[in-house]
Amino acid sequence: MNEKDANRGRSTVTKSSWVSMAIVVGMGLWLFSGDFTAETADAAEPSQRLDSVSQKVLVQGLQSKAAQRAVEIEVLGKTEANRQVFVRAELSGAITEVNAERGEFIEAGEALCKIAVDNREVRVQEAEAAYQSAMIEYQGALDLSASGLQSKVMLAKLKAAAVQAKSLLQTAKLNLDKTIIRAPFSGFVEDRQVEVGDLVTPGTACASILEISPLLVVGQVSEREVAFLEEGQHVGVRMGQGASMTPKLEGLISFVARTPDAATRSYRVEARLENLGGASRAGLTAKMRIPVSEALAHLISPASLTLNAEGVLGVKTVSEAGMVEFVPVNAVGEDPAGLWVTGLPSEATVITVGHQEVIPGQAVDVELTQSADSARLI
Repeated sequence: MNEKDANRGRSTVTKSSWVSMAIVVGMGLWLFSGDFTAETADAAEPSQRLDSVSQKVLVQGLQSKAAQRAVEIEVLGKTEANRQVFVRAELSGAITEVNAERGEFIEAGEALCKIAVDNREVRVQEAEAAYQSAMIEYQGALDLSASGLQSKVMLAKLKAAAVQAKSLLQTAKLNLDKTIIRAPFSGFVEDRQVEVGDLVTPGTACASILEISPLLVVGQVSEREVAFLEEGQHVGVRMGQGASMTPKLEGLISFVARTPDAATRSYRVEARLENLGGASRAGLTAKMRIPVSEALAHLISPASLTLNAEGVLGVKTVSEAGMVEFVPVNAVGEDPAGLWVTGLPSEATVITVGHQEVIPGQAVDVELTQSADSARLI
């Protein structure tokens, strides 16, 4: 190989080396520029997220102040008659008259049914005559005894005869009176079991009487609640459901059981409502509210309530620093204007609109609205 060919070979190798080096450097620069871009983008994303979180959300709320409120126990139950009896015959005989009409109000002592008198009036007359005779004999013996002409033994026998005659007279009169079956107390005739002409014996029912004034409201309370109840406590009661629910009525607790129901382990509670007249009925659904203590409570809208991640009921408030806070609450009463709850401080800014869009710790701007308590008073 001559020198010219050798120089040409070295020149070709040198050019190839430079080309290879250029390609390597170019690829390195391309890779480096890609990593730098990715790192820059990754670094920018948290900044963008921080900027979006730091943006304040506008919510609506009210400045609520606590007020003294009765803490109540709510008891669901039903109404029951104060008394219900089947008025029964005490004698045998045929029914001659029935005065009890179903649904009719009847006063205590009024006749429900009448049994045939038969010879009971005659027996009264006979007993009356026997008693008068025995008394005359006894009075004469007393006069003789005062003069010393009558023995004490005979005087005692005549006295015993007079007492016996009086007893027979009273029995005859009582049997005559029992031919009229009377109402033992004022109430409504719920049903009648006999008709004119029926033959009755002692124990046969004539009619059933229902006393619903006063009316009982009966419910069950738990072991925890029964400790707060005692006879004589005031209770508010509403009867019925929906549109048929009655206005609130006032009554008193008349009975608190000392032993629980074997099946439910709950305790029976009875409240007595007075002077309701004939408008009340047994078997109506009833709701009792029994005040047991007092506490500082806030009046809020039920729509302001929310649940946290653990399922705890509460409301979201705004702190003085403008941050959202979740506060657990307990409902202690209802009101036409809202719900009474405890657990909040004496004054709190409660979020009413937008509470579902914010989380605890988030900064917010609050547009204050009229409080539920103020709106109720307008």
